[in-house]
Amino acid sequence: MNRQQIANIYRPQGPKAISLGNSWTSGGKVIIPGAQVDLSVPLEGFRLDFRLRDVIAVAAMTTANPLGYLNLIQRAFIYGKNSRVGGNATLWDIDLPSAVLIQASVARKPIQYNGVSAVGAASAGTEVVDTVFSSPMGSLLNGTTGTYDVRILVDLPAFPFGVNAFMRPGYYLRSQEWADSMQMRFEFPTITNGTTHALGTDAGTTTHTFSGFGGGGTPTLDVYGLPAIMGPDLDAQMTPGFLSRIAIPVTTQLQSAGSLNTRLLTLEKQNTKRIWAIVGVSTVNPFFASFSDTNLSTLAMNIGSNKVIRENDSIFAHKQDYVRRYAVYPIQGVNLFDFINADAGNADAHYEAGSAGEGSTLEMRGTVAGVANALGNFVQEIEQYKPQGALYSA
Repeated sequence: MNRQQIANIYRPQGPKAISLGNSWTSGGKVIIPGAQVDLSVPLEGFRLDFRLRDVIAVAAMTTANPLGYLNLIQRAFIYGKNSRVGGNATLWDIDLPSAVLIQASVARKPIQYNGVSAVGAASAGTEVVDTVFSSPMGSLLNGTTGTYDVRILVDLPAFPFGVNAFMRPGYYLRSQEWADSMQMRFEFPTITNGTTHALGTDAGTTTHTFSGFGGGGTPTLDVYGLPAIMGPDLDAQMTPGFLSRIAIPVTTQLQSAGSLNTRLLTLEKQNTKRIWAIVGVSTVNPFFASFSDTNLSTLAMNIGSNKVIRENDSIFAHKQDYVRRYAVYPIQGVNLFDFINADAGNADAHYEAGSAGEGSTLEMRGTVAGVANALGNFVQEIEQYKPQGALYSA
């Protein structure tokens, strides 16, 4: 291809505001209707910018959850009506900590987390280092008394993480497929002083006073689209596919010791790019109080009980795959089955679960030690529809 053809394939334009200044409130939510999500120029995903001040006073927290203020966005739900489906389709249904962890397993530095250092001290402009997402899991908050100004930025791309840039248009969000139906809902947990909540466990007299970044008003969530232009010839000659990433919580299966081949979860039998298993302990679901590499000691992916897709091996042996392929740190409690060739960055690579056969089940299995209050978040990245046409024809 010549330079002009390459430019017609992938030209990101920088962020474009969708909805700014949405107030975060304890136990509240933000709904962004489809009319506000402008798809007149295709989007390759979304960007969240979350800002707040938390004044912790009277007494330090007894324990602070390791992912800190990421927990204050309990659910990001992005959905709409897609013409290829002929009805409703979900792009993302996930908590912010899981959205960050799955990206940290395939890319170093997946987010900006400014204003609170890795040990929790308030320090405006300080940014956490990527070793926070490692083994053992570092802490984004220590819960001591003080004033914490925090800014968190994270992207929710529509394309598979880490694919070559020229393949990203195959997952653009366009008006031709979505019209003005794309909607967003963000849900926030309830923070009650002196109790156990999303940030951890307070002492009996601990207080949290939330306000806007730098003081005054309320915490805010800004939502941006990430527009990208493709040449008109390419735009007319292709139809994008789309992905779904949905977090599925698992509790009871991880709380009782089981055999080597314990069924953990039945997955969707659809084309699968990646599957993540995030394992730890939670005192208030779905917020992790700690992460574990010992409760789930082996992990496998099977068709039924005997057809092996991924061997039931040590999670550390599996974990080395993403460490080697993506040059990231091993993340405590985070395991990945990856069906994309990381070196080639080929978005066509996946496990064709739809060909598994009638009556069979696609299952995650493993060896469970069994601990009280265990929690797992399993995220299956599914290709609901393949890209078609130019660049993607066989």
